[in-house]
Amino acid sequence: MLVRSRMTPHVHTVSPETTLAEALSISREHRIRHLPVLDDSRRLVGIVTDRDLRLAMPPIWADEHGELTQALHTRRVGELMITNIITALPDTPMEDAARLLYTHHIGCLPVLEDDRLIGILTETDLLRAFAELFGGQKLTKRVEVQLPNRPGELARVVRLIGIEKKINIAGMVVPPVKGGEDCVAIMHLQVDDPSEIAHALRKVGYRVGTPSLETDPDADFVPTEEFRRPFQGDPPFGRAMAEL
Repeated sequence: MLVRSRMTPHVHTVSPETTLAEALSISREHRIRHLPVLDDSRRLVGIVTDRDLRLAMPPIWADEHGELTQALHTRRVGELMITNIITALPDTPMEDAARLLYTHHIGCLPVLEDDRLIGILTETDLLRAFAELFGGQKLTKRVEVQLPNRPGELARVVRLIGIEKKINIAGMVVPPVKGGEDCVAIMHLQVDDPSEIAHALRKVGYRVGTPSLETDPDADFVPTEEFRRPFQGDPPFGRAMAEL
């Protein structure tokens, strides 16, 4: 998933000479929080946020409120804009873009191609992509599977769910578990009741929780040796898994 597929391509912009009042009007009219600033050559030279504009507004109790309000029509965006801009390319992976937003504590990334602004990626765009990654547009059930972080383990889990049980995995991420050698596969399955899948995974030795490992009282179910045996490679199920 790349930035180009999730960015907002039609960007409202201002110039350094735009008044604060005009910029504030654009921000409110289009309900946007970030306005890229382009110079006469359409080159990105800064960015101004709705917060910057709101902070420039005088409070209603100010003694010289009228005079200060009038200043909004004379002060320019160039006085407030941020010039140290963090940008992304259209082919930047979404996870790298998310890391840039998090690392630099910013709310958007202007997207440049050949030094030309072609879009903007905001926190909202990123959250939408994250929801889609989890199959958020489909009716699914959430399942967490804890497994050793080593080659072949995730393939075994996916094979059991997709091939053996013929259940579609609508979305999945696999973050590591802090302080251990395991990881957790967080899956969204297109199934009405995930209990059968959870039971099948526990039978072959995995720790499983629906909707999460923390809240499922059966997450720490300990399979019997009889249940564990197929996972060690005995037929019929273990042989299929061992062939992965």
